[in-house]
Amino acid sequence: MGLPYQGSKKKISKKIIEVIKQNFDLKDKKVYDIFGGGGAITAECLINGIPVHYNDLDSTAVGMFTKVLYSDKEYLKTLIISREDFFKLRDKENKTIDDELKLLVNSFGNNRKNYLHNEAISDIKYNLAKDIIDNHDVFNGYIQTYTYKKAFADYKSKDSKRVQQLECLGQLQRVQQLECLGQLQRVPQLERLEQLKKLQQLSQTESSGNRPYRFGNSILSISTEPYQYFSDLTNQIIYLDPPYENTRHNYKVALNYSDFYDWCVKTAKDNIVLLSSYEISDNRFECVFEFKKARPTFQSGTGSGGKYEKLFMVKGTGCDNDKVD
Repeated sequence: MGLPYQGSKKKISKKIIEVIKQNFDLKDKKVYDIFGGGGAITAECLINGIPVHYNDLDSTAVGMFTKVLYSDKEYLKTLIISREDFFKLRDKENKTIDDELKLLVNSFGNNRKNYLHNEAISDIKYNLAKDIIDNHDVFNGYIQTYTYKKAFADYKSKDSKRVQQLECLGQLQRVQQLECLGQLQRVPQLERLEQLKKLQQLSQTESSGNRPYRFGNSILSISTEPYQYFSDLTNQIIYLDPPYENTRHNYKVALNYSDFYDWCVKTAKDNIVLLSSYEISDNRFECVFEFKKARPTFQSGTGSGGKYEKLFMVKGTGCDNDKVD
């Protein structure tokens, strides 16, 4: 759960929270999700009734997360935009949080820079998504709708003629690369709206003021501070998901890893500190959990092909090594 965000932990957020629940005493503790990003860990804490503090230095990320929590389904419907409108928004000088959410929902790889669909099918996919919402008011289960089935059948009929023509010209390899039918089978914008709708459903009761927010029996507090701001915490659970070493990223401020690891070691003396990464160069840390099935969707950096998600702790700070598929 959480925003469809680059670097999101939605694939393993449930497992990470299970690691925390099974290995540490949560009494009188809050989880501090300091590099919160898309909020997948924060959302999973709320689902499990665990008090959590969501923080990210990127105020845009925090603004998008908060906006989704306190909007309704009708608002989500407005987030799907055409290819033409996408590039207008992308090139806009002063973007609002609404603009950023539209770019997020409709971008390739959630990068807010490239439209989700290539030019050849962008209008088809955009119109299909809009028709499904208008005719059926659904995000999830859209494949079962009459509108989707009819559009797919029509597209398949037209595309089969194109395939036959290409086969006659001996261009089978190009046909395989096009995968036109596969491109129509999924409507990622609707799937992303469904993800946002699930995030909305966490919000049950809104308190007055901006923070903290109350969710059932859990409390969510929110901030936009650098990690050093949390140096004085004691007896808390600190989860860290910073930009990973040796990977390309768009984090707001360049991270000095030497200083950051020193901070982690110092903070771990009075708190439980869990750090997500592929690898850590500092030998003061050890891997305590591995998520071998959670590999990066878009590989980047040097030699990243065999990398998968891991949880690290400062050596000797209290967690038995384990492996999680």
